[in-house]
Amino acid sequence: MNRVEFLAELEQRLSGIPEEERQAAIQYYVDYLADAGEENEDEAIRELGSPEKVAESIKADYYGTEFNEADYEYKD
Repeated sequence: MNRVEFLAELEQRLSGIPEEERQAAIQYYVDYLADAGEENEDEAIRELGSPEKVAESIKADYYGTEFNEADYEYKD
């Protein structure tokens, strides 16, 4: 999965939270991947995990619910 695919899926999975929150989260990951650099992009995405996992973590934080990382296993 490349940066564009990761960010597109993440944005889609964040559709349930307010636009301002969603855009702030997406911008954070755009910046994170930019800071990693193109040569380290694959590794950075692997370290983040799946867009589903990242989105669920963001939503849990937003809604103040518990997030169990073990429920989300990264699939390359």
